[in-house]
Amino acid sequence: FPSHDTEYYVPHAIEPTYEPTFDIEQNGQKISARQMMNVPEDAFVVGMNAANKGVYPCRKAFGENILAFSMFAQKHPDAVLYLHTDALGSIGGIKILELIAAVGLKKDQYRFVDPYVLRTGLTHQEMAAVYTGMDVLLATSYGEGFGIPTLEALACGTRVIVSEFAASTELCGDGWLVGGQPLWDAPQKSFFHVPNIPDIVKSLEEAYITADDRSEKAINFATAYQADYVYEKYWTKTLDAIFDRPAPSLQVKNIK
Repeated sequence: FPSHDTEYYVPHAIEPTYEPTFDIEQNGQKISARQMMNVPEDAFVVGMNAANKGVYPCRKAFGENILAFSMFAQKHPDAVLYLHTDALGSIGGIKILELIAAVGLKKDQYRFVDPYVLRTGLTHQEMAAVYTGMDVLLATSYGEGFGIPTLEALACGTRVIVSEFAASTELCGDGWLVGGQPLWDAPQKSFFHVPNIPDIVKSLEEAYITADDRSEKAINFATAYQADYVYEKYWTKTLDAIFDRPAPSLQVKNIK
């Protein structure tokens, strides 16, 4: 094995299926991404895709994000929050429906993914349609080891709102970085980052202005994290060093 002093960088990666996907075939019928999501075609859709795990701290910052959306939605009646997550906290998370009630969102202002669909899973193409159906991905959190949904959304041309903290800082290919303040997490002996709610609202306002177009900047940024490209650029070098022999090469295409 290589020396412990040697450093290697191998980022997470995404499938090439993640690209702008405006419609999809279900049960032999072609439907739009927003029909699949059950949101109006003319709505401004703010999307979240985050596992609802943990109560305190709630790492995905559902409280801050949903409160910020409710403040933003007061000025924008066409805004809809789409939540690809568990509403009831059944896997050790919070009861998001109680949070939604506390911030005063009305039933026509939010949608949850069907709980059966959430449990059984969507295909990569269906998830690409979900991201494409969003005008912006709202993904500020207390901290991220990486942030796959951020890259998946960018690859679909959807801008992102993420925390200016940890891995999210380097993954904001097109969108907004949200500041905040530190929160000491004693079990981990390290700090989390609590996103600033007024900054989230401001970012949503700016996202609202750019709502009707796909971001080529976001798409181009995400190509550097496609799985084959990551393997060829990073994994081969790392595997060569670990096993002291060349790793098999791939035919990598369409990478800018």
